Amino acid sequence: MSNLVLVDSSYWIRLVGLHRNPFEELASHADDFEFAINGIIWAEVIRGRADPALRAHFEEGFSTMVFLNLSAGSWQRAAKLAWQLDRAGHVIGLPDLAIATSALENDAAVLTFDRHFQSIPGLLVVDDLD
Repeated sequence: MSNLVLVDSSYWIRLVGLHRNPFEELASHADDFEFAINGIIWAEVIRGRADPALRAHFEEGFSTMVFLNLSAGSWQRAAKLAWQLDRAGHVIGLPDLAIATSALENDAAVLTFDRHFQSIPGLLVVDDLD
């Protein structure tokens, strides 16, 4: 597996729902992996944090992670991927296609609990780091 791991929104949201600190869990794997985020994941996670202190905790933690930008070319690749997957019967939302594209472009695995990422050709998808 790649040592760069893009941590999807589902990971953050599920662990918070289980009253676990996702940053602590990722820190326990910091010797083996480098963790990344992109703007879509950042916004998806932050928008759901009602507690200002928890929101600030996430903002601070996210700011220490590798940030994967999406260029104009990235969006073109996401659009092409959407077109191909739609015709194969795998309709996936644009935010998740952009997340997958940023992972593919950076040779990163995606840490997620969303199974539809497994429909994306060439994308390494994991739900556990052990």
